[in-house]
Amino acid sequence: MQRIGFNHFYTCMDGPMAKPGSSRGSCVTAIIHFEKDISFLFPYINAVADEAELHENPNLVRFVFDKVYCVVYPERCIASPLDDREHATAFREKLMEFLNGILDKKNDIIPKFKVFQKIAVTDILKLLPKTNCGKCGLKSCMAFAAMVSKQRVQPSKCPYVGLPINEQVTYPVRDNDGNLVSSVTLNIDTSNQSNKIHETNKIHEKNVPMPALNRKDHPANLSLPSALTQRELEVLSGIGLGQTNREISQQLHISPHTVKSHVVNIFNKLGVSHRTQAVVWAARHQII
Repeated sequence: MQRIGFNHFYTCMDGPMAKPGSSRGSCVTAIIHFEKDISFLFPYINAVADEAELHENPNLVRFVFDKVYCVVYPERCIASPLDDREHATAFREKLMEFLNGILDKKNDIIPKFKVFQKIAVTDILKLLPKTNCGKCGLKSCMAFAAMVSKQRVQPSKCPYVGLPINEQVTYPVRDNDGNLVSSVTLNIDTSNQSNKIHETNKIHEKNVPMPALNRKDHPANLSLPSALTQRELEVLSGIGLGQTNREISQQLHISPHTVKSHVVNIFNKLGVSHRTQAVVWAARHQII
């Protein structure tokens, strides 16, 4: 396949792509005009480039290469920040080599057709427990929501996000020679699959005996104004397994009404209002 070349290259000072708050006194932006339309390469760039974002309107792919922020349109690339024209020229050669390397290995790369779609952080926060438990690996739910909004992490990294209702899958359409010519995106209803997974988990959880918790003397428990009793710790363990009050009652051989009373007592002692908060507290203090 004919290699990607360029026919125009120029630079300008103080490019508009410089990041806000940058310590640079000035920066250089490079504009590279390609010899041909390279939009066919966008899904492959999207698959291998760092921090890649594929956009449909306008048609472009954003990514970071060699610590430089690149926006590639079908027939040109804008790159910034660069130190000076010499740096820009050297970067141009590296970028062209990078793009041609993707072109050469195109048949070995699984293209990524997923289009970047930024979602408001406030909307993502609605899915989260807002307890800043840190189980996702980030310090706060706000930080996690921001990373999900940028598509840097998957929502499933938070253990308290529910199963999806539906998903989109994209299938490649190839010609007789095996070359990719287009793709077909379908909405997949995952509710049945999610229900099956949930039911499987419930069956598994029913068969998992509750751990024999002897943590009444745990420092975190003793620090409470009123410590949890051994039975309340056992009920809390069942909540941690995702069991319902009825399932906990069957496991502990007590009535559902008694379980409900224990749950209310747990909430009051921990100062929480729902089961997720109780589990987060217990997990954070290694009670369960």
